[in-house]
Amino acid sequence: MPDELVVLRGGVRDGESTTVQDGVRRLLAASDAPGLVEIYEANGQTDEVAGNSESALVFVHVGQEAAGDLAPELQHSPQPHS
Repeated sequence: MPDELVVLRGGVRDGESTTVQDGVRRLLAASDAPGLVEIYEANGQTDEVAGNSESALVFVHVGQEAAGDLAPELQHSPQPHS
């Protein structure tokens, strides 16, 4: 599956970008708050990301959830693109 560039809006990861597999519409990202994950959902919009020639899908912050039994390797920490 091809990857899609996404940019996060809101929450502690505001402005960060990463790639996800095509079709992903909900993203769990590591939170600054212990025991929580940040929840981002695609909103159907695109935006420009500095240093990238392609537009990125916008994922907006919709809240936080307890990490619970979610394995650390399943939590997604966005990485800046250059």
